[in-house]
Amino acid sequence: MSEIAEPFSFPGWVADNQHLLKPPVGNKEMLPGSADFIVMAVGGPNQRTDFHVDPYEEFFYQVKGDMHVNLMLPDGPRTVHIREGQMWMLPRGVPHSPQRPQAGSIGMVIERVREEGTLERFQWYCPECTHKVHDVELQVRDIAADLPPVFAAFYADETARTCERCGTLHPGKG
Repeated sequence: MSEIAEPFSFPGWVADNQHLLKPPVGNKEMLPGSADFIVMAVGGPNQRTDFHVDPYEEFFYQVKGDMHVNLMLPDGPRTVHIREGQMWMLPRGVPHSPQRPQAGSIGMVIERVREEGTLERFQWYCPECTHKVHDVELQVRDIAADLPPVFAAFYADETARTCERCGTLHPGKG
């Protein structure tokens, strides 16, 4: 049986860790060591141009400020707005790009821990015609260690950033 943790104050945790919820990363795992869930507090602002494809659902709860999640669906792009106090469940396998434009905004995101061998994808789409320009599949074990090299490689490679359909150069970081 696991050790039973004591309840804690989410506002108190945010007050103690607010300095960690800023760019460039903007998120901090709240309950490290959980065998089944990754519980993160995420702060704004952020700006990302990638779309994450998670093999599991993701739960979003917007505590302070508003955010939106850009989706890339088979019938084209869509945006879901999550206002302060709202929650939303993203279905598994949907390319999504969470955007928190407001400084000081705070959200909670809950995801499942990826079992060894579970792969996820990071994709970039053409800003003109929405054609997929780059796709990387990998096992993510540590967000802070595993993702920066993937992003840096994309940003540095104009060939990877050039749309084969319309020739538009993806801006990279945005």
